[in-house]
Amino acid sequence: MVTLTWRPTTATSPASSKTTSTRPKRWPRRWRICPKSVKEPSVPILRFLIILLVLVNAIALAAWQGWFGQDGTRSEPERVTNQLKPEQIQVLDDAAVAALQAEARSAAAPAPAPVVVPPPEPAPPPAPVVEAPPPVVSVPKACVAFAGLDDEAADRLTRQALREPDFTARDKATTDVTSWWVHIPAHPTKDAAERRASEIRAKGWNDLFVVGENGARPLTISLGLFKSEASAKEQVRRIQAKGVRGVVIEERGDTTHRIEISGPAEALIERAAEWAGAYAGATREDCLP
Repeated sequence: MVTLTWRPTTATSPASSKTTSTRPKRWPRRWRICPKSVKEPSVPILRFLIILLVLVNAIALAAWQGWFGQDGTRSEPERVTNQLKPEQIQVLDDAAVAALQAEARSAAAPAPAPVVVPPPEPAPPPAPVVEAPPPVVSVPKACVAFAGLDDEAADRLTRQALREPDFTARDKATTDVTSWWVHIPAHPTKDAAERRASEIRAKGWNDLFVVGENGARPLTISLGLFKSEASAKEQVRRIQAKGVRGVVIEERGDTTHRIEISGPAEALIERAAEWAGAYAGATREDCLP
């Protein structure tokens, strides 16, 4: 707070001792207002501030000169050079770059899942040992034929050939038709054949006879033998007109047989020589086995 004060003064002249009262002097405007009390800073505080400033400057100087473990003579470009270390820089070619990229990818790839190996299955029991059959030796085959045989000779030769091991026989019959036989096929018994003949006679057809049991076609009812097929067909028509059923026509003539016999070559050659002497009327021929 600022206050303005003035005090009255008494002037005494030397010549007289009379006291006179005078007005106070007017001070300049800048002096009219004065702080009532201004405290100056104390000396210890100033001393502390000066010492602190000196210490800060000393620390900055030491850091700048590198007294904290660095060479103070290094300049900024030198420090940049030391940081780069150009002698340790290597220029990689494409192959090295590719190798580094592959290594990085392999390092970043997830580890493969563990492979779970199933426990081995128990071994199956060994298969039973089956002995292989002995190899079959191929025996060459041969074929011989005997032609011009009648029914009896063909039947006898066929039965003789089939009795031999590994022999086969084929009968090829050829018939030269000389007549046509009209008849009713054989019956199971003689009585059955006689009853059927009686039935046909009762219907008005008497031109027939029953072949005996010792005949070439036993128990067959013969109704006629004709030199031409047309005559045989006319006979069948007349018999059927009487109401007789089951009448057939059979061609008859001279039948010859050709027996073809196949078998192992060595055995067949030996047997064929014997059969050629036994069937002198037959013709020996070759055939395909």
